[in-house]
Amino acid sequence: MRNLSRFASGGAAAIAAGALLFAAAPAHATSSSGTWGIPGHKMQVNAWHCSSYATACDWKASTKVYKGTKHDSAQWVQNRAILTAHGVSVSIKISKNPEASLKMNSKSQGTVRWKNYGGHKWIADTYGQMRPSRLTVYVSTKSCGSAQITSRIKFTEKCVTAGAA
Repeated sequence: MRNLSRFASGGAAAIAAGALLFAAAPAHATSSSGTWGIPGHKMQVNAWHCSSYATACDWKASTKVYKGTKHDSAQWVQNRAILTAHGVSVSIKISKNPEASLKMNSKSQGTVRWKNYGGHKWIADTYGQMRPSRLTVYVSTKSCGSAQITSRIKFTEKCVTAGAA
C-alpha cells in the first residue's frame, strides 16, 4: 500500500512538472529563411511572426550580407516586409521600428521598408506588431531583401514568406 501511494505521488509530481514545463514553453512562431550566393558573398533573408494570437502578433524581417562566415560590408542593405491579414472582409493595423517607412497597400496589407545606407553596413532588419481584425483567419509576413556590396556586386531582390502565401 505504501509503495502504491509513493508511486501515485511520484506520478502526480511528474505530471505537475510536465505542466510547468509546458506553461513556460516559448510561444510558437512561423518563420522562413533563404540564402543566396554569388562568388565570395551571400545574402540571407528572414521572415518571422507569431503563429497564434488573441489581438496582436509580433513580426520581424531581416536582410543580412556575409563574406564567408563574417559580416560583409555593403554600400546599402534593404529589407521590404509585406504584412497581410487573410480572410473575408479583414483589416490590419501595423506598427514598425522608427527607421522604417510604412505604406498601407489596402486595409488588409501593408509594406514596411528600410534601406540601411552608409559604408560598412551588413543588415537591414524591420520589426513591429500586427493587429489583425477579428475576422482574420491567418496572417503572413513576406520578407524581401536586396543589397549593393560594391558598384559591381549587387544582390537583386529575393523573397521568403512566413505563413501561407
